[in-house]
Amino acid sequence: MKKYRILNLNSRWASGRNYFFSLTATGLSFILLLMPASAAALGLDCSVSATGVAFGVYNPTNSSPTNATGNVHVHCTVILVSVLSQINISLDEGGSGSFAPRKMSNGANLLSYNLYKEATHTTVWGDGTGGTGIWTDNALIAVFGTNIDHTIYGSIPAGQYVAAGSYADTITVTVEFHEVL
Repeated sequence: MKKYRILNLNSRWASGRNYFFSLTATGLSFILLLMPASAAALGLDCSVSATGVAFGVYNPTNSSPTNATGNVHVHCTVILVSVLSQINISLDEGGSGSFAPRKMSNGANLLSYNLYKEATHTTVWGDGTGGTGIWTDNALIAVFGTNIDHTIYGSIPAGQYVAAGSYADTITVTVEFHEVL
C-alpha cells in the first residue's frame, strides 16, 4: 500500500473581520489499495495527485458560503494491452470523524466545511457511507496511460464566528483500481 500526502486544509487570519482559508498541496493523503493478481499481471498501475482548494478570504458576516475548487488527478497505465478498469475514488471524513460536516481545527476551535462531488453541493464526496458519494469510473486504460480528473468542490458555510488563527484538516483520498472482467 502506497501513501502520498498531497493536500492539507488550512487557514490564516487575515485582518479585521476577514478570515482566509485555503486547501494547499501538502497534506491530503492518498492510498492506493492492493490490486488483484490478474491486474498486476497486466501491469495495471495507477498514481494520484491533486491541486489544492484555495478558499480565499472568508468573512463570517457574508450571507453566502465561501466556495472554491480543487482537483484529484488519477493516471493509470498498463504494460502490454489496453484493459477496461474500474477506478473508485473516495475521501475520508478528516480529523472531525464526520462527514456532517467536516471541520477544520485551530486547537479547540472548529470551522465547519465540506467537500462535494458537484458544483451544486448536492452530494458530499465521502466513502459511500452515510449518504456520501464516491467517484466510480469505468475506463479503458491505454498502454500509454489514461488520465481521470475530478473537481473537488469545497464550501465553508456563512456565519461562523470562530477565533482568528490557522485552521487545518487532513483528508485521506483512497484510489482503488482493478480490471473489469
